Amino acid sequence: MPLHRTALATPGEAYFSHTPALRGHAGTQPDLYLRWNAIPPAATAVDVVVHLHGFSQQAGEMPLSEKVPRSGLDLSGRARPTVALIPRGNWVRYSWYDFPCLLEGGFDALIDYARGELGGLDLDRVILTGHSGGVMPALGVVAEACRQPDELHLYDGLYGRDPALGDPLRDLATIDRWLGERFAAEPARPGALRVLYVERQTGPMSREVQAVIDRHLASADPGPRALLSQRYRVEPSHVPHGYVAWRCGPDFLADPGATIAWDRPF
Repeated sequence: MPLHRTALATPGEAYFSHTPALRGHAGTQPDLYLRWNAIPPAATAVDVVVHLHGFSQQAGEMPLSEKVPRSGLDLSGRARPTVALIPRGNWVRYSWYDFPCLLEGGFDALIDYARGELGGLDLDRVILTGHSGGVMPALGVVAEACRQPDELHLYDGLYGRDPALGDPLRDLATIDRWLGERFAAEPARPGALRVLYVERQTGPMSREVQAVIDRHLASADPGPRALLSQRYRVEPSHVPHGYVAWRCGPDFLADPGATIAWDRPF
């Protein structure tokens, strides 16, 4: 049953089970988490944030609630009406999760389902975030989704693909195409690509992404270039792997061009 509009007037959260768009994912129930900020009764549209979580030591028994606290989905600094989603991924084996149900139209179907639970509000901006093992699946979504995200926030997960299956950096082409579309939409519809990495595993591909960003910045008009470089950038994390999204997500959701004050206690 859709959430009543009066319930959305104040910030809240809810869990959903047996979500149609996630029916093919193996794992526990509930399989979808929603969080929203204050959505005024007069609002006609919302922004949607989708976060793809990483692996879990609880394997196939992972409760979705495990992934909420460090997801970075803190909407308290966000002025625009927004709903944030965490879909439970598909347990593969060991600690591994992927998100096959978000391919082939599944990402768009998930957003439509969430909008339906919110009373059919129109969709404005889409933000896609991922942490660790959720980052490469996020790029798979970008490769084919009809609703392309306006912003990507990628937290220490640019591991590259399995070299046994082809070019480990083949997703750079997806990022290059997406950046071209985003830069073409500036400044009327501003976008962002924020990438955080911990050197040991995700540093190499993250720096390749910065090189792609640099090419697009070099071709941008000089006037807005400095502003664009704040919203499209790659930087090393100053906190451990498990805390990157938790530390940076609230700032990026409030302002995608934010500079992280790493010396602030966390």
